[in-house]
Amino acid sequence: MFDLFPRAVAALSETSGVQCLLICAQGEGPFCSGIDTSYLKGMLDQMRAIEARGCPGRAREYLRSHVLGLQESFSSLEKCRWPVIVAIHGACIGGGVDLAAAADIRVCSQKATFSVKEVDLAITADLGSLQRLPHLIGHGATADLALTARTISSAEALSLGLVTQVIGDDNATLTAGALKLAKSLASKSPLAMVGTKRTLLHKRDSANSVASELEYIATHNAAMLVSEDLERTMRTRGKAVTFSKL
Repeated sequence: MFDLFPRAVAALSETSGVQCLLICAQGEGPFCSGIDTSYLKGMLDQMRAIEARGCPGRAREYLRSHVLGLQESFSSLEKCRWPVIVAIHGACIGGGVDLAAAADIRVCSQKATFSVKEVDLAITADLGSLQRLPHLIGHGATADLALTARTISSAEALSLGLVTQVIGDDNATLTAGALKLAKSLASKSPLAMVGTKRTLLHKRDSANSVASELEYIATHNAAMLVSEDLERTMRTRGKAVTFSKL
């Protein structure tokens, strides 16, 4: 998914006749349940295998490059020249919030919930939430969500500005409403759409760019991600963990 997604977005960005992207989930299940721990384990095992060959530096470079590649999956939404709408129904956890934050417009159903969950896995979120959410909901609200890992409702997400509309209480109604919005955007001047999106992102990044902040967290986690805390959290599978003092 992480390899195919940015390629698909890039292709759609250059496809004649496409003027808006809409991302939604099928059915009544969660929008995104967060990271697949087996995927995370595979990544860490590969890093340890490189380290076992005698070069910690190469192992850390592997991890850093891997994180940068994962970041690109979501950054591709910002690089897409067309507006991107994300329609969220059900639970939106971890990487789901990373994806949503990279979109231009976020709408959800009444049953949507949101959680920046990484600290509960002993991870510093590194795929975009910590870099993009402050621009959307402010530093204080981002700190609250990221440090507590608490779950917020669609109503709170709307009040914070994380989403701009709450549409219906089921996925079918949400998708229909989001599609109507997408068609409205697609009917407008493509030059105006491209220019407006580009200008908004340029203004946001004129001080400290999201790209430079993503580079920072990738380098940070290359050094800090693999830890005793992460190992204990993965072994206990969500149960309470007692961590060693620093």
